[in-house]
Amino acid sequence: MRALLFALFSSVALAEEVAAPVVDFSKGRFEFGTYGRVGIGTDLSGQTGRSANIVSHGPRLIEDPYAELELRREDEFGPVKSRVVSTIAFFPPFFHFNGQSLQSVGLRNLYAEASVGDGFSAWAGSRMYRGDDVYLLNFWPLDDLNTIGGGVRFGFGKTQLKLHAGLARLDLPSTYQLVVNNDPVDFGTVSVPRLDRPRLIESAKLTHEFEGLGDVGLRVSLYAEAHELPAGVRRSTVTGDESVLPADWGVMLGGQATVWHEKQFAHLWVRQTLGLATTDELTMPTRFNNQLTTRGARSTRLAMAGGWDATHVGIMLGGYLDFVRDAGISETSSGKYDEGALSARLQWYAAKYFGVAVEANVQRRVYALVDAQGSLRGGTVGQLSVMPYFSPFGHGLFQRPQLRLVYALSMRDAGARSFYGVDDPFSRRGVEHYAGISVEWWFNATTYPQR
Repeated sequence: MRALLFALFSSVALAEEVAAPVVDFSKGRFEFGTYGRVGIGTDLSGQTGRSANIVSHGPRLIEDPYAELELRREDEFGPVKSRVVSTIAFFPPFFHFNGQSLQSVGLRNLYAEASVGDGFSAWAGSRMYRGDDVYLLNFWPLDDLNTIGGGVRFGFGKTQLKLHAGLARLDLPSTYQLVVNNDPVDFGTVSVPRLDRPRLIESAKLTHEFEGLGDVGLRVSLYAEAHELPAGVRRSTVTGDESVLPADWGVMLGGQATVWHEKQFAHLWVRQTLGLATTDELTMPTRFNNQLTTRGARSTRLAMAGGWDATHVGIMLGGYLDFVRDAGISETSSGKYDEGALSARLQWYAAKYFGVAVEANVQRRVYALVDAQGSLRGGTVGQLSVMPYFSPFGHGLFQRPQLRLVYALSMRDAGARSFYGVDDPFSRRGVEHYAGISVEWWFNATTYPQR
């Protein structure tokens, strides 16, 4: 009987080995990609230059350094393609600035993706899951997720549907707590999760590209997110009393329209959030209603971006408006505010590898807070910048790398000055100078495709 079973299993294994296709990994390849920016400057008074932004998404000319290094494996077996992506990010401050060798590092991508033809693909892992951005303001106004999970894409000609689900559980007192118990088996103690509340995020994106418009391209997307946070119990480390944290949820609905023609393009976004979806997945809300949920929180956002490239000049635009309300019952709150920013950049291609960019921008935020005169507290900052640059790859709005000299003149009104602490020089200076040097690059990175 043993001999019979052994022969049976051996024959099955041999048949599977013969039937299995031979995969030739020698035709695959490793790819390297990167994104980065590094800059330093002075305020011309002896101190380090810093951003004058007072809104959530201000101009990107004066930004903290940041870099990503991406390594991925690409394979193709007939109609099947696979990709394994790993991206390491480096956050400021860097060693050469503060002299500290302890560098803040994050793993921004670690996932695998596979596709069969043009009609289906799937991925799983940890990734930045994004759509189009407003370059001048360095933000993604609609689909911008950091998630661990997975997703699928279905293609139907010029139409595609993307679905995704993932989890995020932050190490914050409202989402995770360890308590100490006696070890039930041995001497000593063990740590037990008393509170564990991961946020479940689901997203769907339906995109259609229209045909029959000649050399004009038109693409329209509908987008939705659902955010769910389970209930939990948290124990006081002082009294030992336990409190119930209720379940919470939120949704986001939005859309995007993109039109392009040769070297011209324009994006338009609209987005509405309710409840928990008003708060970014990498943060937790700090203001709640009487039921300790985010019901009542909302955000209405409009955003636009565009560009036009010609032989000798290029123009870029970017702007947004956001009307944010927290869930608190108080009519006056710093969590209730309206804000917006608008930037325009003109690039003159002075020579084959050299150019000059001039940028003007304005930003404003108004809080639902009343000042001593009985008016809503608001502030405005205007900025004018000049940026001579060297572009070794030639002309283009998005040609990188770009090595720059930057001068920015910022003007803040009394309201904007009141947003800073009394010892902050920004609370006293209505005019701010910045002079510095910077570089920005991207190359062959999946998160930042060639524009």
